[in-house]
Amino acid sequence: MLRRIGLLNFKCFERLDLPCAPLNLLCGLNGMGKSSVIQSLLVLRQSFRTGGLLEGRLILGGTLTDLGVGSEVVFEGKDDAIVGFVLFGDETAAGDETVERDAPWAWAFEHAKAGDQLTAVTPDKVERILRAEGNPTAWRHAKLPSSADVVASDAALERIGLPVPEDGQGRYPRAWVARAWRSVPPFGGRVVHVPAERVGPRKSYPMAEILARHGDFGASGEYAWNYLNVRQNEVLPDDDPRCAVSAGHRLIDVVDHWLQDVSPGAHLQLRAVSDADAVTAGFTFDRAGDAAPRRFRATNVGFGLSFVLPVLLCLLATPGTLCLVENPEAHLHPRGQTKLAELAVRAARAGVQVFVETHSDHFIDGVRIAVRDGLIAPGDTQFHYFERQGDGRVGVSSPTVDSDGRLSHWPAGFFDQHEDNLARLLAPKSRNGRS
Repeated sequence: MLRRIGLLNFKCFERLDLPCAPLNLLCGLNGMGKSSVIQSLLVLRQSFRTGGLLEGRLILGGTLTDLGVGSEVVFEGKDDAIVGFVLFGDETAAGDETVERDAPWAWAFEHAKAGDQLTAVTPDKVERILRAEGNPTAWRHAKLPSSADVVASDAALERIGLPVPEDGQGRYPRAWVARAWRSVPPFGGRVVHVPAERVGPRKSYPMAEILARHGDFGASGEYAWNYLNVRQNEVLPDDDPRCAVSAGHRLIDVVDHWLQDVSPGAHLQLRAVSDADAVTAGFTFDRAGDAAPRRFRATNVGFGLSFVLPVLLCLLATPGTLCLVENPEAHLHPRGQTKLAELAVRAARAGVQVFVETHSDHFIDGVRIAVRDGLIAPGDTQFHYFERQGDGRVGVSSPTVDSDGRLSHWPAGFFDQHEDNLARLLAPKSRNGRS
C-alpha cells in the first residue's frame, strides 16, 4: 500500500508531500491538481508497463494517461528543474532483501527540449541541477542527506531510485525496476482507473476476454461490462465487508445489491453477442405481480445506472488492488452518492487502497458517517483539500476525522457552499431585492 506520495516540479506542484491511507479523498476547486495526483501514478505505471523506465524515459502518452509533451508537465517557470516522483510503500519482500516500511522509491527526470520529452537524470546532472537550484535538499522526501556532495555519491543516488548506470546514459537498470515492481504500487499488482470521462449507456459494449482476465476496464471504462460478463460468477469471500448478508456472494449478485442504492428494484442483465464480440446490457425493474419483468436496454433507462457500473466494479476489486476513481458521484442522486461512499469504505476495509477525486459533499458525509458507525477507523482515511495559495502555488490542507465523524477543521471552501447559500437565503433582502 502507498503510504506517501511526493511530487517535485510536476504539473501544478512545485512540491507535494501527500500522506496516504487505505481510503483517500481528493477534494478542492477545479484546476487545483487533484487529477494530477492520480495522473502521477498512472504515468509511472504506464512508463513501467511499456518499458520506458528501462530506457530512461517517462512515457507521457499512452493508454493509461495522455499528458501531452514534456513542456506541459514541468512546473511552470522551472523548465530546467528535476521532475521527481517519490513513493513510500509498506514493508515488503523484494527478492533476497526486505525493503523497510516507508522506504522511498524515487524517480528523477529532466526536460529534454529536443523531442520535448522527460528523460532520466544522469548522476552528474543530479548534482549540477541541485547546485543550480541552490536547494540540495530537493529530495528530502527520499531521506537524502542535505549535502549536495553526498547527493552526487553512488550510494545516495541509489536511494533516490537512480543507480549509476554502467553506460552513463541514465537508464534505470532492470534489477531496480524489477524490485520496484515487487515492492510498491503502482508498478506491481492490479491498478484500476475509472476516469471522469467514462462510457455511459450504449446499445453494446466491446468484448475482449484477455482484458477481462487482466482486470482491465479500458481507458474510458468501456470494457467494464466485458469484465463483469466474464467474471460474474466469481465468489467473494464470506467475510468480505462488501457483501450483504441477504444477498449472494457472486460478483454479479454483489453488483446487483449495490445497484439497489442507485435505483431500488433495478437489476442488471448482460448478454454476450459472441459473433459481434460485444456485450449488451439491460435492466429489469421489480414490479408487484410481474412473473417476468420486462427488460430495457441500457439506453432506455436512467443514465446513472450505466455510468456508475465501472465505479461499482472498481470498488469491488480484489484485495491488494489500487483503485483510482474520479467523480464517482456523477449522475447519481444524493442517496446513491452517500451509499457509494459506504462501498468505498468497505473496499478499503477489504484490503483495496482507494483514491477518490470528488466534488460531492454527500460522498464526504458518507465517509464521515461510516467512521462514526465504526465501519472504518479514523486513521484509515485521509481527507485532502487542494487550494490555490496567495502566491499562486497549490497547497494541500488535510483535516483529520475523529471517531464521531467530526473533522478537525474546515478549510475555507471545503464543502461549505451549502451553508453559504443557506445564509444568503435566510438573510433579509435589501431594497434592491438582493440579500
